[in-house]
Amino acid sequence: MNTIAATTSRIPRTGLIAIVALVVAFALLMVVRLGVLGSSDSGVSSVTATSKADVTSTTTKAVPTTPKVVLLPGLPSSVANKLRYSRVVVVSLYVGQSAGDRASVAEARKGARAAGAGFVAVNVGSDKTAASVTSFAGPVSPPSMLVVRRPGKIVVQISGHVEKTVVAQAAHNAGARR
Repeated sequence: MNTIAATTSRIPRTGLIAIVALVVAFALLMVVRLGVLGSSDSGVSSVTATSKADVTSTTTKAVPTTPKVVLLPGLPSSVANKLRYSRVVVVSLYVGQSAGDRASVAEARKGARAAGAGFVAVNVGSDKTAASVTSFAGPVSPPSMLVVRRPGKIVVQISGHVEKTVVAQAAHNAGARR
């Protein structure tokens, strides 16, 4: 029996993939670094020969900015936070821990996920939360479902228990895309 062959172990496939990925990443880093800094010394001498105004104009790069999301004032904070990341948000209003309200929230969550919309569940059991929701949506009786589109406009408002397919269709009609 060959003892050398019996004692050596093979390199695991994941280890081999990790080594190859590191080598590729290092090579890519070197290519990018040379492309950004320049590989010739002639570029450095030409920069020193130019005026200071030319150097500042050539070395500054325009950084693309992402547009800031502007929302309507008076939105409940949880709805405003979701609207910053999603164009359409499904808001499920409930009170407490009743089984009917939990089922309604679960259906709304499934429908929002199916449509690719954001989702937030708001417990309107506290006076402060109920006041902020009332100033935003008017008088509502839980369980209710709202579909809100940027910048904070309510597109659909349904009172009572709603199935996930209805929620998904309402969110899709409001502009949510999967």
